[in-house]
Amino acid sequence: MKHTEHTPLFPRYAMNPNLQIFLNKNNLYHRIPTNMDNTYEDEYKEYYTPSSFPLITSICRPKNRYIFTLILGFLFIFVLFLILFRGNDEEFRIYPKMDEKPTNSPIVVLEAQTLGVPKSAVKSALEKYLKSIDPQEAYPDDVNSVKPHHIRVIGAMGDSLTIGSRAQNVFDELQSQYPGNAYFTGMDAEVDGHLTIYNIFRVIAEETGNKLFGGSTGVGYGDNAGLDVAIGGMKSDNILNQATRLVQKIRENKEIDIEKDWKLVSLWIGTNDVGNLGYRTEEPIPVDEYKANIEKGLSYLKENLPRTIVTVIAMFPPQLLQEAQSILKTGKRPDSEERQRKRDVLSDGYRNASYEMQNEGKFNDKNFTVVVQPFATEYTDAYVDQQGNHNSAFYALDLFHLSKLGHAIIAKQYWQNLFEPVGSKTKRANFGDTTPEIYDLDEKNSFIKTVGNSKA
Repeated sequence: MKHTEHTPLFPRYAMNPNLQIFLNKNNLYHRIPTNMDNTYEDEYKEYYTPSSFPLITSICRPKNRYIFTLILGFLFIFVLFLILFRGNDEEFRIYPKMDEKPTNSPIVVLEAQTLGVPKSAVKSALEKYLKSIDPQEAYPDDVNSVKPHHIRVIGAMGDSLTIGSRAQNVFDELQSQYPGNAYFTGMDAEVDGHLTIYNIFRVIAEETGNKLFGGSTGVGYGDNAGLDVAIGGMKSDNILNQATRLVQKIRENKEIDIEKDWKLVSLWIGTNDVGNLGYRTEEPIPVDEYKANIEKGLSYLKENLPRTIVTVIAMFPPQLLQEAQSILKTGKRPDSEERQRKRDVLSDGYRNASYEMQNEGKFNDKNFTVVVQPFATEYTDAYVDQQGNHNSAFYALDLFHLSKLGHAIIAKQYWQNLFEPVGSKTKRANFGDTTPEIYDLDEKNSFIKTVGNSKA
């Protein structure tokens, strides 16, 4: 019987040599069959048996299977690379600490990092001052004699930085404003859970048995924001409206004696006034217009909110906020040297305008005063941690607004500035210092410093 040979899918010279011998085993002269014949028989069938799906069969053969596996591996790595480094502006993040928040569900929730100070440590820092309080003392009638336990009302005006925009509690939260975490009025947690100016004053009020009003809670705008009337995106031309709203909200609270109770109001505005020199599209607001806008708001407060100390955060240098994203990602300031120079000049101008309003005297009398807090005015870099490294943990996901930790760090340094004499205040606070403690007060240094009581 004549032997008919199948036409191979691959030439014989590309085959395993032993397989070639096997295929010739029916010839007259061939080797003695061995146990390996079964193996070669299978390999023969794999190469020569016609398939209904020749492409799939070809791919699955041993020689091609290795190449196919490599291709799949490279594809997987490429897709993973796209997911991890997709070029989103919010992708550059450093979270040195993320706490797992227990829940009833199997989903793990990552809490945002913050700085809390044990209540015992706060009381220890205030111990000498608290012991020096005379229970029989008269309530002060002069702004230069006000101490923390005399403050009954705390409020704030400004933009997104003051209302707590992007200061998330949990990393996957989608809310925009977090007034409960805001550096000045926030009170969602107590001081051991999150450091804010209000929370320090809350400890003092508890120790002295006094009432305290104005704290903000929760998310979004509304009554929950308390006396934090700041609005995201606002510029200096909105301060008069905020001052009007603040006075209105204080008058609506019948527990507050607007004529008698001492009030502490924070004002921080200017990061949006730089316009297209920052993240906006409109022209920057000139320095003289910036000053005039704020003076309108201060004049309204002076006429309608007696017994008030307005504490103004001096304009931060661009590197610390507007330019932080570029510095953290590239190590360099953004834009041309000319635009950098314009930003610097404008920021310096806004800052100097604040000092003028403090020093000119028209807002300083027995019942009202303005004090500038310059704790971050001499920075020339983005945030640097205690190890001297750039660290995005200070910022929200957009690398511009403050994170929850950033708000706590601001509060820590703000508190110290409040009690440093005008003219001798810290101008380059150690933001990298996240030790759980606050600036100490004692019987000699417990006045909220003003121009009047800072004089030698």
